Amino acid sequence: MQRHLATIFEGLVYGPSYAYLNCLIRSPRPLDAQATWQAVAGRRSPFIEWARHEWPPVFCRPWLLAHKQREDARLGIAAHYDVSNDFYELFLDSKYMFYSCADFRSPNDTLEEAQTRKADFICNLIDPRPGEKILELGCGWGSMLKRIYEATGDKENLYGYTLSREQVAYNETHGRFNVQFQNFNTAEYPRQGFDKIYSIGAWEHVRPHEEGPLVQKLFDALKPGGRLVMHFFCRLSDRMPASAIISQIFFPGAVNSSYRYHLRTFEAAGFRAVHQSIHDYRPTLRAWFDNLAANRERALKLVDVQTYNRYLVFFPAAWRYFDDCMGALFRFVLERPVETTRREASSGRESDLLTAR
Repeated sequence: MQRHLATIFEGLVYGPSYAYLNCLIRSPRPLDAQATWQAVAGRRSPFIEWARHEWPPVFCRPWLLAHKQREDARLGIAAHYDVSNDFYELFLDSKYMFYSCADFRSPNDTLEEAQTRKADFICNLIDPRPGEKILELGCGWGSMLKRIYEATGDKENLYGYTLSREQVAYNETHGRFNVQFQNFNTAEYPRQGFDKIYSIGAWEHVRPHEEGPLVQKLFDALKPGGRLVMHFFCRLSDRMPASAIISQIFFPGAVNSSYRYHLRTFEAAGFRAVHQSIHDYRPTLRAWFDNLAANRERALKLVDVQTYNRYLVFFPAAWRYFDDCMGALFRFVLERPVETTRREASSGRESDLLTAR
């Protein structure tokens, strides 16, 4: 009874999709996988589709999100990632354990093949060299750190930040990389301390009001000619979609920015974009879903029913977000121009001359 009353209240306030997904998650029994995929990712009547996209009304959404943002986003991140390393191993690829979009070229590709292709693609974008100081923002289980180490043989100069204690423990026992429990959003960075900085699937947790100051800090932390490599998804429209409310189920306190907002923020900090590409997240989400469904019994020995249900609902809900073209996965390479230092040096010489006079 309480479950259904909560669904009615949430439907009126947060919208029918928010309420329906929560109702599925709260089921006292494990959800049937294929029925769940069809229920969440499948198409419905025109009226239901209209309600999915238009309720709550646009003018209410900023207020609802502002209320949600009072929650500490760090707690939302920890709640999502500190479930169990063994649980994530049930559905992620076995080679790297990437929890981000893979590069599938055909339906016959395995998840391992697609994630290896993604790792190679991003490694080429980073272009790591032995001796370079390289930092990953939101390093997960050390997936990309491992790939860079394979390319350079240099582990000493690789660093990673994460807000998951489970991931810190995993890195200590597996990769043994320089991984710290650190909020990359509030961290202090050494000026011109890194040759390369990159982020894979973590920038989504940076809220709009936090992005400008953070991008400027990262610009200052890079050496002239250094690069910032970004792999993240964002919404395509400046208009706040109803899906922004739905995302609070899975990442409380997180709010995604629009594509145009990101571009303006990068440019305002002084970065120059030298690469941009778009990628399809849907095959990866389906692969994770199928892996989790195939490992249902093992999953339920590691987590409770609601946790299992939440991930079983999350993957088709995210798939639908991309299938509706509400958002897309982008990769950027942003460079700090070398000319910046020349201007700074020129300014310094002029200051010296004025002082001498």
